[in-house]
Amino acid sequence: METQERMEREINLVDLIWTILFGWKQIICIGIIFAILISGMKFLSDTRSFNAKKNMDIEKEKDDLQKNELEQVQSAKELAIQIDNYQEYLDTATLMQIDPYKKNILELQYYVDSDYIINYTKDYKREYTEDITFMYCTYIKGGEMSKKVLELTGLSIDQKDFRELLTVGQYKATITITITYPEADKLQIIAESMKSLLSQKEEDYQQFGSHKLKLVNEFQNVIIDTSLIDKKYTIMNSITSLNTQLDKLKESMTPKQLYVFDEEITADLGYEIIKVEDTKPSFNIKYMILGAFVGVFLICVLLVCKTIFTIKLQNSEEIRSLFGVRLFGEIGVSMEKRGFLSVIDKMLLRLKNRRKKKLSIEQQIKIISDNIALYCKQRGIECIYMTGSEYENADTNVLNRLKKELSRQNIKVKEGKNISYDVVSLQSCIEVGEILFVEQIGKSIYDEIYNEINLVREQKGNILGVIVLD
Repeated sequence: METQERMEREINLVDLIWTILFGWKQIICIGIIFAILISGMKFLSDTRSFNAKKNMDIEKEKDDLQKNELEQVQSAKELAIQIDNYQEYLDTATLMQIDPYKKNILELQYYVDSDYIINYTKDYKREYTEDITFMYCTYIKGGEMSKKVLELTGLSIDQKDFRELLTVGQYKATITITITYPEADKLQIIAESMKSLLSQKEEDYQQFGSHKLKLVNEFQNVIIDTSLIDKKYTIMNSITSLNTQLDKLKESMTPKQLYVFDEEITADLGYEIIKVEDTKPSFNIKYMILGAFVGVFLICVLLVCKTIFTIKLQNSEEIRSLFGVRLFGEIGVSMEKRGFLSVIDKMLLRLKNRRKKKLSIEQQIKIISDNIALYCKQRGIECIYMTGSEYENADTNVLNRLKKELSRQNIKVKEGKNISYDVVSLQSCIEVGEILFVEQIGKSIYDEIYNEINLVREQKGNILGVIVLD
């Protein structure tokens, strides 16, 4: 007695891809659900943290910290202060606003011409020229001149800034003054005020020795200042290095330590630029995207696993490959679906079957009926029995059209329920002897198909073939 042996299914990669594409409704739904779920969880977590932080008391939190934890906070504060000082200098210092590759300078060269004469016939007197030259250099570098220059010119900078813009050099009785400023047109104004002040100071310094202060050279130029380039680079490197140290230190700190750090920096020291302000939590689009991605990934994995480990018929070709029986054809029942969403399914179905000729339901039923009728006439069969593992759940409209078309070709059709579970249907099936199975993709179970095929063969029935409804 011949029975149907079980066979292993082969998984087609293309079929897996189409399974995912046809599961677009589930993908969209799960994506939206996970987007809301994950972003909602993040929102709730942020809200709890926000509320907890609002209710914190700085002194109480400090009392709860251990000595080493307080030392960590203090170290972080010191680093933050250094960073802010460097950054403030870089942002506000006038010297730092100058382009070192196009630095405007104005140079003044003075010569101290003293009346000192060496007389070897008289008593020796100490040379005073270099001392007076030094006094001029000290005056130029000092706060008195910088204050008066700022008053005369009306520049909106402080004395500390102005002194950084001056370079004073001395060689014996020669004084070289180099002035720089971001605005080139202001250099001449600064130079004129300095020349005026030095002329006044020349009269005051006569008491230390008779002399004349002569301006021997004055010129304006644009240069590349490598020392200023190095200075800017060093400051920026220091900021980067300190920020790295601060970030590493903050990573090792607890939420309480971070809270104390932020509050003390803001409230006590006033460095609000360092403190990241806490804003009221809101739904973050990044977590929505992440949630949607996770949801889509999981549903795709689920659809693939469902296809691989399924117990239900996946495509019509499995009738031949797994069960070794004739396949009369496939009827696309899903093509008759209506509604907005079914349009997308139909588009995907047309894309999947783009290499197949498009046939209507009536045409498919007509072709299948003709094939069955031809097969029956060749063997003198006048009556057949239609059944299947999910026959009672099949589309009655399609079945009625199929039976009507077979009757038109003088083929008498009887039908029944699943013969594996319905004795009456089994008896009727064996009495007719010629069986036509109707199975459904995604509904008919492999084991049920095995059982009904083996049951017919055990009862000496003849299996005409199978029609598959998609």
